[in-house]
Amino acid sequence: MTNRPVLVRVELAFRSTDDQDPQALGDRIREAVAMIVGREALEEFRIRSMPLDVKPKGNLRPVD
Repeated sequence: MTNRPVLVRVELAFRSTDDQDPQALGDRIREAVAMIVGREALEEFRIRSMPLDVKPKGNLRPVD
């Protein structure tokens, strides 16, 4: 039996404080994953952050 390649996708989300740089945290996670699977096996890594304290805009006007 041969071992066929398989693409594994792991998604996670976590809350962070303002004093933690999301890019720096992402870089640390990328390095940890590369150590686990090997740099050549890491196909894709994306970092996206969004503020959690932004309130929805309430500036909608009523329709006449």
